[in-house]
Amino acid sequence: MADRIYCPECYTPISRSPREKNFFSNGRSCCFTHRSTYRHVFCSLRTPVADGKKYLSEEDAKQAIAHDQLAIVHSFMQGKPVAPDTPAEPYDQSAVEEQDGPIAAVPIGRHRGETFALPSKITTVAGLCRRFDVNLFKYLVLPGVDVARKLSDVLVNIATVTEECDVPRLYYGTIQRSWNAGQFSRPDNIRMTRLRSHPQIPDFTIKVRAGEQEEKGIDDQSVGRLVLFWGKITANGVGLAASRLAWGEFALLPRKYEKLLAVQ
Repeated sequence: MADRIYCPECYTPISRSPREKNFFSNGRSCCFTHRSTYRHVFCSLRTPVADGKKYLSEEDAKQAIAHDQLAIVHSFMQGKPVAPDTPAEPYDQSAVEEQDGPIAAVPIGRHRGETFALPSKITTVAGLCRRFDVNLFKYLVLPGVDVARKLSDVLVNIATVTEECDVPRLYYGTIQRSWNAGQFSRPDNIRMTRLRSHPQIPDFTIKVRAGEQEEKGIDDQSVGRLVLFWGKITANGVGLAASRLAWGEFALLPRKYEKLLAVQ
C-alpha cells in the first residue's frame, strides 16, 4: 500500500515511518506522517513540529524548578562520589549521590536561540528514581537535548528496542537474570545483567563491573526488579547491550514505584 495511502482529512499522501518495522530503533512506535511537499495544506491531524515545553523567560523556568515542575540534568555523574567526612553520620549512598550539578546553559526559551542559565539539581539516574512518583510527570532537560519533556514521555522500554542506537537515551527494563561473569566472584569482574528484550532480540545485557552493580543493589537475587539507565545501545554477539555505564547512569527503581511503569 506504499504511495497509495492518503490522509482522511486533507487527502494528501502520507507515509509510514519506519517503512517496514513496527518500532524506531529507540523503541518509539511507528507512525504515519504527512509529506513535507504538502506542508502548505492545512490539516488538524498534522503533528506539531515542536515537541516539549518552552518557557517565556528565565524567571519562569526558575519558578518551575522551584515548584518542582522542571529539572535540569547537565550531565550524569561519571565517578563514584566520595562519602562526606562526618563520623557522626553513617555513610548514606543516596545522600552522597544528591549533589547539585553546575549552572547549565539550556536552550528552552520561546524564542529561537534563547538560552537560559539554570541550576542543574539531578546528577544521577538514582536521583530520578527517588521520588519517582513525582519525577515521572516532571519536565526534564536531559544532556544534549534542547527541549524539556516529561520523564514519562522520554523513558523507553528495552523490550521494544530492536536496533543499536548511538544516541544516549533513558531506558528501563525488567531483570531476568544477573550473574558475576568471572571464574571467581570478584567485584572487578563484569556482572552480566539480562533484561527482558524484544522477541526479535535473543538477549539484552547491562555489562558493568560487579562491584558497582552490587553497590546499586543489583545482584543474583534481583530477578523481576526494574532498572533504569542512560546510555547507548550497542551490538553484543547476536543480542544487544548497554556497556561501561558510569556510576550515575543506572539505578534500580524502588519496589514501591514499579507499578507506575507497568502501565507505560
